[in-house]
Amino acid sequence: MIFLFCIIALICLYTFINLSFLPRLTDPVPPPSLAVCIPLRNEERNVSKLIYSLKQAITPNTHVYLYEDRSTDQTRPLLIQLVGQDSRFTIIDGLELPSGWAGKVHACHQLSRVAQEDYLLFLDADITLEADTIPRLYATLLQERAVFLSGFPSFPVPTFLGKCLIPMQHVLIAQHLPIAFRKVRHPAFAAANGMVVLVERHAYEQVGGHQAIQLALVDDLELCRAFKKKGFTTTLVHVAPYVSCDMYATNQDVWQGFLKNVFRGMNDSYLVGSYFLLFYLIQAAVLPLLIWSPSIWTAGAFVLMMLARYRIDRNARIVHAWFWHPVSAVLYVVLLATAMIRRLKKREITWKGRTYS
Repeated sequence: MIFLFCIIALICLYTFINLSFLPRLTDPVPPPSLAVCIPLRNEERNVSKLIYSLKQAITPNTHVYLYEDRSTDQTRPLLIQLVGQDSRFTIIDGLELPSGWAGKVHACHQLSRVAQEDYLLFLDADITLEADTIPRLYATLLQERAVFLSGFPSFPVPTFLGKCLIPMQHVLIAQHLPIAFRKVRHPAFAAANGMVVLVERHAYEQVGGHQAIQLALVDDLELCRAFKKKGFTTTLVHVAPYVSCDMYATNQDVWQGFLKNVFRGMNDSYLVGSYFLLFYLIQAAVLPLLIWSPSIWTAGAFVLMMLARYRIDRNARIVHAWFWHPVSAVLYVVLLATAMIRRLKKREITWKGRTYS
């Protein structure tokens, strides 16, 4: 039990120290010219909130490009209705997905070809922005002396699985990525979130843009690695106070969405996957041990584990998800193990009506 306490204490200490290196968005600086690039496929749930948010957030010299990716719901008519005659928006009709491309990657590639601005801000359709977010993102990119910037937003978590699994993205960053070394140019230090990615166009074109990662399902990490392989500086920053993402509407969407990404984000490495399984199995075991074999050490381990999680959630502006951390650890282990087994059996992944091997 003393050994368990020591492990959890180290995790807690590392979490607090690591998060202290995560940069916050700085004071706003207007970009010279910036394109907001958003792919949309079957996003009728998010369109109204998205367009309203963008209309409040658009700054001078900023234009919004919306790629309507052949949706089968009401996404297109809603876009047309809500955008109206606003000249700050351009709606692009999606092409049929060619073989050899992942859907979102192809959409982002098409967006980059239409946009002519100096900077490209790729956003997911379920994102909402505060009014001065765009100039803050640009100013922080300059401050970090980087050409690629990304960050994890805050997450409303209305469903049970959402409350347990969606905030685990922040946990993974806080407890595994050495944030102090976020700008190291080796691909092993790649960290990104495709919900919010700001790039400098010239560098983006030099790395081949999204065309360089045509089949990537975890497109954010692969694009970040592409930048690092070319020797460019990338950075991860704290965007949660200014950016929010209403990620998944149902428990099924949460499970399927993370199932397609959780192991791919580890480069399908069973060694790395096994490490993460062990890491969160240890955390999942703390509460049962406290119940079945209570002692000062198990109680201390539980308190420190929950304290670390509370610190992560407070930083991410996520409310009350920390309380579920013991359940989150169990569910994450089950999710990752399932993804590893599916990959071993070479099962296909279906997402938004498209199937990927």
